[in-house]
Amino acid sequence: MKASVCFVFAVVCWIAAQAEVSPMILTLSKVMNELNNISKEMNKSTTLKSPTINDLEDCCVKSALGCFRSKVFHLSVPERKLKSLNIISRELHKSIIVNSVSSCKPEEIQKAQCKSCDSYKVVDSQTFVQNFQTLLQKVSSEISLIYTHTCIYLYV
Repeated sequence: MKASVCFVFAVVCWIAAQAEVSPMILTLSKVMNELNNISKEMNKSTTLKSPTINDLEDCCVKSALGCFRSKVFHLSVPERKLKSLNIISRELHKSIIVNSVSSCKPEEIQKAQCKSCDSYKVVDSQTFVQNFQTLLQKVSSEISLIYTHTCIYLYV
């Protein structure tokens, strides 16, 4: 009897975690697809200030995401790709993303002393997009990991 209860609990927990994570992962995937879409046709000589994963402390992910979001319209793309830039910006402004990218408390964020967008080094647009995609992959992985650990914690 106990094994079956544990199994049912594990299944319910997994389903609940997937229901919570799926919209976030889908939104991040949509943004990554749009970035891939524009990277093929953008002007590669454009330069932008860009955070890198090496620059980021855990509590500065939200700040870095804001930097990428604010610079995305500075990418030089053909007019037919402007819709992709709008999609990226709109999707990253969704509360499901904004509220999930940092599990840090306000005092931890303040202590981390995140860099301002203008303090990052200048890179070409291709590197900017690659850094952006890397950050989105990191966020996606962390979101999945958080919900998996929550489920395991509840199970134990």
